Amino acid sequence: MPVLALSLGTAPEQGNKLKSVSSIPMSRMLWFFAFGLCLALAAPARGQEAPNAPANQDEVNRQLLRRLQELEDEVKQLKAQTVVAAVAAPDPEPPPAVEAPAVHEVAPRLHMTVFGDVGSQIYNHAPDTFLFGSLDLFMTARLSDKVSALGAVLFIAQNNNVVTSDVERLLLQYRPSDYFTVAVGRYHSWVGYYNSAFNYGEYLETTTDRPFVYAFDDQGGVLPMQEVGVTMTGKIPSGRMGLNYVVELGNGRGWGPGVEIAQNNQDAHNSKSINGGLFVRPEALAGLQVGFSVRHDELAIPGPAVSETIATIHAVFLDSNYEILNEGVLVRHVEPAGPIFTTSAFYTQFSRRFRAYRPYFRYQYFNANDRDPVNLYASPNNYAPVYVTTFVGRVNGPSAGIRYDFTEHSALKLQYDRISERRLPTINGLTSQIAFTF
Repeated sequence: MPVLALSLGTAPEQGNKLKSVSSIPMSRMLWFFAFGLCLALAAPARGQEAPNAPANQDEVNRQLLRRLQELEDEVKQLKAQTVVAAVAAPDPEPPPAVEAPAVHEVAPRLHMTVFGDVGSQIYNHAPDTFLFGSLDLFMTARLSDKVSALGAVLFIAQNNNVVTSDVERLLLQYRPSDYFTVAVGRYHSWVGYYNSAFNYGEYLETTTDRPFVYAFDDQGGVLPMQEVGVTMTGKIPSGRMGLNYVVELGNGRGWGPGVEIAQNNQDAHNSKSINGGLFVRPEALAGLQVGFSVRHDELAIPGPAVSETIATIHAVFLDSNYEILNEGVLVRHVEPAGPIFTTSAFYTQFSRRFRAYRPYFRYQYFNANDRDPVNLYASPNNYAPVYVTTFVGRVNGPSAGIRYDFTEHSALKLQYDRISERRLPTINGLTSQIAFTF
């Protein structure tokens, strides 16, 4: 402020200059004053820093190197601690073992399935009864890629309440290709479709019983259901037609009072039974099978041998929902110097699945000549009080029922039968059955 006072007391020519200076705003003058002061203070500072700059940079470099070394040491310590922790940590516990599904296996090569059935019957010609049907042990074994074995042992209750055992099948099979399979032993004969498709094991059948014509021969049936010998089957090259053949050569069957029908160990005569058949499974109609068979044998019954010829024809359709079975059978017996006797039979069966329920209907017809000497020996009593499977003469009628699969391997069946027999009262009956496999 004194400087400004002296300037005001100067000469007139200088007064004009000072007057122009005094016209500058005070704020701008203060800004110039502060700027100049900063320049004056900065110059000595730069002059003092220059000599010490190299020393300060060396110190910074040393600090950086020292810090880098410390970081490397820390990394090494962390790695060492990780290795120690990994060695000291216990092995994790294995997850709990999951139990594998049960397999029907007695030995590594042997597989067994069991079939059984129990039930009850109410017929107007016999007392009401609970019944034990059968117990079937079905075994298979693969001995090599081309050789396998099959066995079936049956325990069944007879009409006299005795439970008997029977080796239904025992076969050794060789299958080199789909075009040729040969088996030797005791087998179910390929006489018609039903006997080859449904052996013992009521669980596999829709109905509670077999059609009349396919009643087992050791229970009074008229067809040879079992045979001992050689059976061959396979495909015939036919493109999409699906043609197959069956050829069987066996001991045949014996006949007469107290004679075992299947010639298991000793043939009663030198002649052999021969059976042949063809069937097609066209690819265009999946589930359809149509075929026929012809069998010839010489029966060794008391008296002259009887020539027997059995012809069958079938047309069936099976898929996951529908079951349609149709079969016809003609049996012809010829004595050397006597009359010709014929037995004719057919059945038709239809069923439709609705989830676990399968209602079904079957009609069957059977007519056996009651003067045929073979039928007389087959059915000495002419009548079976419970099963209606030992018979001679005409038998026909409908059956209706329903099957309910209440588990994956168990089924309940209810069946009503109305059977008409020649010269006998009409039979009405209700059968319940529980069939299962395990």
